[in-house]
Amino acid sequence: MAKSHIINIMNNKFKDRLTEALKENNMSQKALAKKIFMSQTIINNYCTGKREPSLDVLIAICKELNVTSDYLLGLTDY
Repeated sequence: MAKSHIINIMNNKFKDRLTEALKENNMSQKALAKKIFMSQTIINNYCTGKREPSLDVLIAICKELNVTSDYLLGLTDY
């Protein structure tokens, strides 16, 4: 499997799981953005797969949504 194909799969999982985690936490993109000091547009870009977060942003998202990075990246199902 090509590296770019694996990255695309992980990106799709990330955007889907981020959106799901926001819903499960009853949190809007705007609320998450405010909590981690980012713009809502950037969070929206993560949710639509247009951008990928840096490691420090990923950690902040995980802390706010109480999920693991492995889950958001599609490496585990919990």
